[in-house]
Amino acid sequence: MLYTTALMIHTGATLAALLSFMAGELLFAMARKGQWRPARMALRAGRSAHLLLNLGVLAGIVLVFLGGWPLWTPWLLAAFAVIAVAVAVRHGFVAPWELRVESALGREASGAQIGAFASEKSALAARVGVIALFGVVAALMTMKPSLPLLFGS
Repeated sequence: MLYTTALMIHTGATLAALLSFMAGELLFAMARKGQWRPARMALRAGRSAHLLLNLGVLAGIVLVFLGGWPLWTPWLLAAFAVIAVAVAVRHGFVAPWELRVESALGREASGAQIGAFASEKSALAARVGVIALFGVVAALMTMKPSLPLLFGS
């Protein structure tokens, strides 16, 4: 029962986070036309997604222990490594950009400024990169491959 509950929390929170990330990207696409409301909504969606993702990761850690998987299981090690890369990309590229956008929105930025922020290719690449990395994590955790080429047989 506890395992099933943790699995539902893990799966639900992670899926909701990915959907929130994607909704944020759609909102940023609308903000490229200089609209401040979709930009604010996109930032909120991103914050919600990160909170949900944190909940999903915590529930995943609980699942590791409840499921009895050794921490040195290849797919688990690979997932931890990908999560670390995603967190690094988020903190190194996405978070600073979000702070600049939030600051500009707080100063009543012009439509052109909002459009410029929303169109920033490096920020888009970093945000999509984080989404893709968590997609890889989801694939690793769903398929649980043996990964002999990376970690030996």
